[in-house]
Amino acid sequence: MRLITKIVLIFLGLSFIVFVIGGIVTIQIISNEVKKEERWFLQERLSSTEKYIERRQPTKDIIRDKVIILPQEDSIAINNVIFSDTIVHHSTLERPEQHNKLEVGKKIEGRFYKIILYDIIIEQDDIVDGIVESLVKTYILLLTVVLLGSWLLSRRLLKPFEATLSAIKKFDIKENESFILPSTDTKEFKRLNEFIDQMSQKVMADYQSLKEFTENASHEIQTPISIAKGKLELLQEGNLDQEQKKLVLEASKSLTNLSKLGNTLTLLAKIDNQEFEQKESVEVSITLEDFIDEYEELIYLKGINFSKKIDEDVRWNIHPVLLEILVTNLLNNAIKHNLVENGFIKIYLEKNQLIIENSGKPLSHKPELLFARFKKGNQSSSSLGLGLAIIQKICKVSGLKINYINKEQLHQITIES
Repeated sequence: MRLITKIVLIFLGLSFIVFVIGGIVTIQIISNEVKKEERWFLQERLSSTEKYIERRQPTKDIIRDKVIILPQEDSIAINNVIFSDTIVHHSTLERPEQHNKLEVGKKIEGRFYKIILYDIIIEQDDIVDGIVESLVKTYILLLTVVLLGSWLLSRRLLKPFEATLSAIKKFDIKENESFILPSTDTKEFKRLNEFIDQMSQKVMADYQSLKEFTENASHEIQTPISIAKGKLELLQEGNLDQEQKKLVLEASKSLTNLSKLGNTLTLLAKIDNQEFEQKESVEVSITLEDFIDEYEELIYLKGINFSKKIDEDVRWNIHPVLLEILVTNLLNNAIKHNLVENGFIKIYLEKNQLIIENSGKPLSHKPELLFARFKKGNQSSSSLGLGLAIIQKICKVSGLKINYINKEQLHQITIES
């Protein structure tokens, strides 16, 4: 629901509550005013009736429409005006109607008179009906004006906001180009545009710094490592005793691990920086078969029983480089962490899923914890603990689902497209 629609609905809801409360208050006020006016009207008629009695000095009862004059033989209480409601037949409407009644005793020209006056009452129902009708019509008018006005205003007032959203959607951090935000004289939108502009400048600067760092770090670290490894290899060819050769070999292994670590972290940074964003339809069957051929000799040398069931023409929408890295890491993990004896690897590829099962030592913790960086099933192994982190990252950026199950010596990874 749009923001302007929510605001309009809230406004109309509050207006409805105000109209209901206002209607009740209005009915009460108008009812009181009408009652006062009716009593004032009867009191004015009382004055004209007194003048009539002064002129005529009636000695017999006078009973007319809404006026009764009753001459009294004895003295009665005078000037004690009593108002009350009563039912009287209405001559025009020809039906009983509620009337306001004034009853008072008067002494005029030495004679006592009892005067009774009637006047029809404007009924409460009539007042309520009139006020409700007027409020309903007013509310409908308000509803129409507010809805039409909000629609027109939203098209004009929110135009800069819509333009800002459009600019944000088109923003690509890899293009290294600033936002082109629309100018506006609305203070809130100005502040929003200023914030977005500052934020985008900072994000682009951070992205470029990180990109340059990963590129430079990869190159600047790998070069001295290669030089050091080369010199260690020369040392190994020299006249070294067994203890010295062992130390040189351990140093060479450490440099190899350091080189792998640099390459792996650089790869993770590139994936995070969306440098493999572009996807295409890639035939997974062919890629998987190619890498199985490459690893077949290693699998054979390790004595691992291998089986596969790969359907043809299975295609996924993924960056081809990421697919190769994904398959490589899955096969490496299955081989590296397999059992020394009676190990096995089983690979199944269907239209929407790839399943790799292998034997291995049971895990001492939940399998999903291995997706964290530098988390290893066996802390004493030479593994960097980044293989599954890379696999999970590739699945995330490629829109694939990954599931890892471990049951005793069975490890199963399922990837669904």
